Amino acid sequence: MNKKLTLLLDETVINQAKSYAERHKETLSGMVEKYFKYLTAKNPNKTKVGIPQEIEELVGIIKIPGSLDIKKEYRRHRANKALHE
Repeated sequence: MNKKLTLLLDETVINQAKSYAERHKETLSGMVEKYFKYLTAKNPNKTKVGIPQEIEELVGIIKIPGSLDIKKEYRRHRANKALHE
């Protein structure tokens, strides 16, 4: 049984969605229904990207001090790189 659902969306989003639906020969209702089904599926077919074993083995081999200021180090690296270009 189909029921009516009213949504309040930004006009630009609606227009973009209408254009998309038209290009893909779909209806907005069909698109929304598919999206809701996807969101609420118990076992959605999501592709998990695994970490290659070679990379997994590298985890933890470098010890980084907790006091390291990553942003400061990055700026230092960029300045150093600019000097050598």
